[in-house]
Amino acid sequence: MSAVLQSPSLPMLINLEDLNTYIQNQIEKALPAAVEKVLSDPENPMFLNAVERILATSDLKILKRLFTHDILLGLEEPFDTEEERAPNLPEQIKELSEKIEQPLNKPTESIKTELPVIKTTLEHKASELVEHLKTNVKPRNGEVFLNSREIMTFLKHEIPEEYRLKNIQNPRQAKKDIIEKAKKMFPDNIILRKSKHGNREVLIIYKAYGSIHTLGK
Repeated sequence: MSAVLQSPSLPMLINLEDLNTYIQNQIEKALPAAVEKVLSDPENPMFLNAVERILATSDLKILKRLFTHDILLGLEEPFDTEEERAPNLPEQIKELSEKIEQPLNKPTESIKTELPVIKTTLEHKASELVEHLKTNVKPRNGEVFLNSREIMTFLKHEIPEEYRLKNIQNPRQAKKDIIEKAKKMFPDNIILRKSKHGNREVLIIYKAYGSIHTLGK
């Protein structure tokens, strides 16, 4: 019986396209598990590198914005320390607190208005005019004031009789002297302002010490 010669087996031909598909499928199957493993461990170097890369390359400039916020909060100093920087939030809060506490810490005696010593008749008239503004005149448009006519009425008819303007050749000048003396004696309480109505009429305005009302508009 003759021997049968067998030909050697040919190597299996590999289809590259099928191989690529197979590899891609295997990667897709393994990827979720790999990602889950990375994300489950925040200290994983791969995870940290990925996060740092995202922060560094983000169009939102996250790292720069965080650094700016830290400077504002006083946690970091700007790189260029030679240039004068704006005060950060802790510094602003401290400065504001000092401004608020400063008047509260002043002794009561230091914030009292020192009363002037009244000697002359002119000073008596000026003092009576200020007292009249303080106690008898009601606010109008947010201010306590008398116009020129009202000042003259008070000086002629309402001020204590011994100080009334009687038989005076120039009552306008007398009125001017009195209101200017009132301003000089009580600078923290008296404001003189030209009236919006009339050419030379002057208003005398009274404000309490420490008043928060805005005057002189």
